[in-house]
Amino acid sequence: MAKYHEINKRDCIAELKAEFPDVPVGTLESIVGQERQRKTKKSYYYHAAPQNIAKYYRRYMTEIQSKDNKCGVLLQIADEVDLSPALMAKLILEYYYKMSSKENNLKEEESITKSKISEMLRNPALIQDKHLGAEIKLCTLTDCCYGPICDVLRNFSGLETENKLKNDLTKLGISFIDEKQLREKGYDKTPDVKLNVPIDIRSFVSDCRLIKTFAHPPQCSRFGPLVIYWNGYIDELNNYKEQGIVISDSVPTEVSFMDPSVLMKKTYINKSIDFNNL
Repeated sequence: MAKYHEINKRDCIAELKAEFPDVPVGTLESIVGQERQRKTKKSYYYHAAPQNIAKYYRRYMTEIQSKDNKCGVLLQIADEVDLSPALMAKLILEYYYKMSSKENNLKEEESITKSKISEMLRNPALIQDKHLGAEIKLCTLTDCCYGPICDVLRNFSGLETENKLKNDLTKLGISFIDEKQLREKGYDKTPDVKLNVPIDIRSFVSDCRLIKTFAHPPQCSRFGPLVIYWNGYIDELNNYKEQGIVISDSVPTEVSFMDPSVLMKKTYINKSIDFNNL
């Protein structure tokens, strides 16, 4: 009987690696990240309800008074309710300053702004309550899906794969313009690259763009037929062939280039038409 793993705890990569030794760690991390994000989208509004935030905050205040200032209370609460530690930290931090504003009779314009909250999540040393700052820091350090540290890692990974895509295309001699150049030209959608010259990939003509995110049929007609999953993909995803979509885990090396002489020949024929005989 096949075994299935329920992603119900924060750190399960080691367990999954032992269970699936042939699967790259990057692929396992990508799968776990997507599952946790999917679960969080379904449950976040429940956790973010005012009554639940107040309940978590009361639990936090009770716990820190009975644990001799030991750090890790917020992390424990987040694990018990199955919420991202970084998101739990954000909710509690916002609630803490909201309560502080009420206690000090501060006007709305004098209260802590969202940008300030984001800054304190990035740098917990700015938080007035030093114990809460330590709790926030622990939550953001241990979260693999959300939070400022995860955002930096995600951006770094995106730049890394984007550079890999550009290098692979350059080696194949494929002309393109990148995302920065697309923005400068005023494009409303900016994938990683846009091809300058059409190419043929497995009998599908790519005359526009390559992207590295997952495919949705409405996007495919706009972004072109090639979708790249750098960490691999399951066979069930490869069901868009009838729509002219190619799914790959790397830049295909077997490509054919358009012959400009064909276009020149067509242009010459069009110019040679005798309109008197039409």
